[in-house]
Amino acid sequence: MARYDPAGTGHHPTASGPTDGVTIRWAHDAPDWFLGTTPLVRHGELLYAVGNGLLALDSESGSRRFGHTGPGRSSPALAPAPAYNTDTLVVTAPSGVFGLNAGGGFTVPLVNHVIGAERWAGPQSAGGGFFGPADAEPPVTADGVIFTALPGTNSVAALDPNDGQVLWRRTHHEDDAVSAAINRPAVKDGLVFVTNWPKQAAAYRAGSGERQWLVELDDQLLHPPVATDEGVVVPSREFVYLLDPADGSERWRYSTDGNATESTPAVADGTVFVADERESLHAIDLGTGQQRWTIPFDGPTAPVVADGTVYAVESGYSLVAIDAESGETLFEYRPSQVPLSTPIVGDGVLYAANRERVLALEGT
Repeated sequence: MARYDPAGTGHHPTASGPTDGVTIRWAHDAPDWFLGTTPLVRHGELLYAVGNGLLALDSESGSRRFGHTGPGRSSPALAPAPAYNTDTLVVTAPSGVFGLNAGGGFTVPLVNHVIGAERWAGPQSAGGGFFGPADAEPPVTADGVIFTALPGTNSVAALDPNDGQVLWRRTHHEDDAVSAAINRPAVKDGLVFVTNWPKQAAAYRAGSGERQWLVELDDQLLHPPVATDEGVVVPSREFVYLLDPADGSERWRYSTDGNATESTPAVADGTVFVADERESLHAIDLGTGQQRWTIPFDGPTAPVVADGTVYAVESGYSLVAIDAESGETLFEYRPSQVPLSTPIVGDGVLYAANRERVLALEGT
């Protein structure tokens, strides 16, 4: 799933990627309908890319396994679906939540028509809000359940991957259809952590949806949380908070002196990596909230970490690799097309969507 795990750490604990520069291993020119800007998901030898539809590629060669147009806009999340012979891929779009066949469905001979590609349509959006179409936050799967923000609503819900039925649903600011859009949730140790505008962070029991706690922080704009053993990392426009997972109390806060409106942090090996969207990328000690290092960095980003290396896309077009311990830049790669999605790491290769194509990048 997006951010690697239900907790949203952005950390792949068993993979390693290039550290001395990259070259294109393969590039897949996508169909005309594809517009990929969200991170890929890899499951075994398959890569799944979403952008106006679903595209599945062989991770070794880049050859197409299947593809079809559809409603998906977010990165997918893979969920076991006992009612079927294959898993369900869950995606969100401004119009709602959808379950897709991870096996691609069946193509009818001669007419080239695909059936069985879409399994269900879950909760649907009421339509665009005051600021335009609803955001399509990536869903999360944990313990056989889907946890997702419901686009165009102020709600977070747990869904059944077999049919998209709502197991529970919780709504913030019911009298305000615009303000309280929910970010990607984080799930850990039986709790679902969510953040929303303005100021609110909350925890719900994964099994029942019962609220464990709700707190208001000192910054209105909050970003997706990350759940860790030390606590819940909550980034905001100007701060990074660490909250106690049991009651939401503040353990520490770190000022980035930033203006972050889109960034998502990564957490790996006791360090939080987050951009301030002014001029820097920060490394923060998870236990103490003290700065480890900062380096010049432009724009929003959602870094990922593998084997001591931080991979981050700067300004939507430049992939940089950074030593997690020292902050030293190891290499920079600029593709011929923009934007470039946050990469994923696997078997020494970086995989990324690059607008009208999908790339596999290997070390030089």
